[in-house]
Amino acid sequence: MSLIVRTTTKLVSPFLVVYSTYLMMYGHLSPGGGFQAGVILAVSIILLITSHGYKKVRKTFKFWEVQLIEGVSGVFLVSLGIISLLFGGFFFNFLRGGSFGSLLSGGIVPLFNIGVALKVGAAFTFMFYILLRWVEHD
Repeated sequence: MSLIVRTTTKLVSPFLVVYSTYLMMYGHLSPGGGFQAGVILAVSIILLITSHGYKKVRKTFKFWEVQLIEGVSGVFLVSLGIISLLFGGFFFNFLRGGSFGSLLSGGIVPLFNIGVALKVGAAFTFMFYILLRWVEHD
């Protein structure tokens, strides 16, 4: 890739990560949420991979770290569902508080959005890594 593409990607990727974080945190107040945030997070990493090359980017975003994030976020989501069972139902909103329209008004929904975003982002990145490994062997 050219210098312009690599430089632009380096400039755009942090904004994508910030927007993804915004969707994770405020997804229960506006359209968006965990899945969209995860896809945007994965796109920021995939852009870096396609512009700078797999070998250079995997030094920063290691394969085992992506696997760890995916596994931990999966365990977090299952734990959130099981803890909710103790309070009255599967994914029951057991956290109360906050005023309408505030960040803390969503109960467990922001936590769920964060878990889903990390799971989706790591899964897409993980799949991209696996596809690149397969292409690398050819």
